[in-house]
Amino acid sequence: MEKILKREKIDSLITGLKDQGYKTIAPKKNNNLILLDEVQSADEISLDHVITNNSIKEYFLPKTEKILSYRIDKNKVNIEEPEGFAIKTAIFGSRPCDAASLPVMDKVFNWDCSDKFWVQRREATAIMTIACDKRDAYCFCTSVGLAPDAKQGSDVLLTKVSDNEYLVETITEKGEDLIKGLETILSNTGNPSTETLDRQVATVEKKFDIEKVKPWLDKNFVHKVWAEFSMKCISCGACTFVCPTCHCFDIVDECTMSKGDRVKNWDGCQFKMFTVHTSGHNPRSTKDQRWRQRIMHKFKYYVEMFDNILCVGCGRCSRVCPADMNISEMLEIIASENS
Repeated sequence: MEKILKREKIDSLITGLKDQGYKTIAPKKNNNLILLDEVQSADEISLDHVITNNSIKEYFLPKTEKILSYRIDKNKVNIEEPEGFAIKTAIFGSRPCDAASLPVMDKVFNWDCSDKFWVQRREATAIMTIACDKRDAYCFCTSVGLAPDAKQGSDVLLTKVSDNEYLVETITEKGEDLIKGLETILSNTGNPSTETLDRQVATVEKKFDIEKVKPWLDKNFVHKVWAEFSMKCISCGACTFVCPTCHCFDIVDECTMSKGDRVKNWDGCQFKMFTVHTSGHNPRSTKDQRWRQRIMHKFKYYVEMFDNILCVGCGRCSRVCPADMNISEMLEIIASENS
């Protein structure tokens, strides 16, 4: 199904989503940030940006969440599992790179066992992406096999075709069902072929050959480039928190003697304490070891395990880095080393 959404109809679209029972998430200005956040009307939505500061993952893997509560009653332990965490949600205006992270992450959250929190949120959420009509120096989606109008992970894809219009394409059955409830808001394309429409899609040049990265990583666990490139890292972990595909978490018990909550919290491989053993030994005690792990995990280990690169080229990690470490520059070095 292909329709046209006029920009002035976005408020009606948000109202239509609410009428269908959707909680609506969209890019929203918050001081100097553009964040994916809950909106009630189109007036709150910002669409003139390259990418949101936060990633889509926090709506499937929250920063912190209770995964069970327990109470000890004499010789019995009573366990209560949370309910109502999978809310019917529509995410409007996320970028294709964000949406593409979701099928990549599906693999790890359905490997060995199925993570019900992730799975049920995925089932309850519809993704309406808007193709990128602009980019900046940090974008490198095309270098990892994606594009500014990639469809992976999207249920509906919107592409700007004029200053006031978006082409609306449904990608999945979930997207078809969503759009059927919004048909009165949308217009027909008025064209026998949508190929004649002026799709305003950004051009993102390839920065490196991704096919050369893993072969080099296979042979260079020990290499001077790890220390050289990571020298200015301050181990803040900001890169892992804004990344849509980083998924490490810690589990802690917040408790008294008789009751408590088991809580899952975001964690990250760039923190020095991340791999500290109970004995005190730390197998990744230095910055270069931790930086190597980040690159190896995304471009070697995950590929071997799930046949997917664990990176969508959004560039958030490089934008947010206070030390100006740019992951695409690292990958350019690796690819050139393997030329």
